Amino acid sequence: MEPADSSAPDSAPSAPLLLDRYRPLARIGRGGAAFVFRGRDEYLGRDVAIKVFSGGNELHVEMYRAELRMLAALSHHGVVSIVDAGVDTSTPEDPRPFLVMQLVQGTTVRDRVAERPLSVREIGEIGYEVAEALEYVHAQNIIHRDITPSNIMIVNYGTQHSRERAMLTDFGIAVEVADAGFQSEVVTGTAPYLSPEQVRNHPLTTASDIYSLGLVLLECFTRTRAFPGASIPSAMARLAGPPDIPPELVPEPWRSLLQRMTAAEPDLRPSAADLGAEIRLALRDLRPRSRP
Repeated sequence: MEPADSSAPDSAPSAPLLLDRYRPLARIGRGGAAFVFRGRDEYLGRDVAIKVFSGGNELHVEMYRAELRMLAALSHHGVVSIVDAGVDTSTPEDPRPFLVMQLVQGTTVRDRVAERPLSVREIGEIGYEVAEALEYVHAQNIIHRDITPSNIMIVNYGTQHSRERAMLTDFGIAVEVADAGFQSEVVTGTAPYLSPEQVRNHPLTTASDIYSLGLVLLECFTRTRAFPGASIPSAMARLAGPPDIPPELVPEPWRSLLQRMTAAEPDLRPSAADLGAEIRLALRDLRPRSRP
């Protein structure tokens, strides 16, 4: 999820209730063909996040309905929960699917990296926690398809002593593994973090998420995108070769691990379970230090 466009209105004035219950309030972000609002659950009196997708024809809406049912079943401490979903039909000619999600407090990896350099331990902890979440998601036969620094939240929890953990969010374009071979008319995902098979619009496996996570972790080390530039040149650049992983910025064993995560061939990438195990071992070799 990208931050809201500064030129866009900050709120949704006179926004109607969705499902007679959820009221979109301040716009807090955008992601692909959707906007994300801070919202209010008027029934329970709590704040939520509401992702409203752009309208489409009835076929697209039915596809969304199927995916929303699939996503609603996810339940894991490393995944931002989806609490409800539906289709806004207040404008019958322009039905708009939406997700109602847990509103978590924290910052995105994107903003954290922009704020300051991260320690190796911090990067490793983010990688481990996202790998753990992906292990669960992949076990449900779901591919996220949009792992980016903006879609990983560093969430505050704890009471007297502030603690943090990474959580995976924005499952708006996730797909079941069984359906991953569907050939859409457009490449789906965020250009700088697409896997080579996404760029080619080839059938996807869970290895696509591992590649994207590899680019995110690489960016945490270098504080720059591996494939910068406009969307199309950025997407096509990874077909020319693997990302540059500078040894002066990425120490071992992290460099070797990122090389395997971003291998061109999906079969050469580790699974989420194996990735988590490797990162856990690498973290044990570091001097203990709590994340700020």
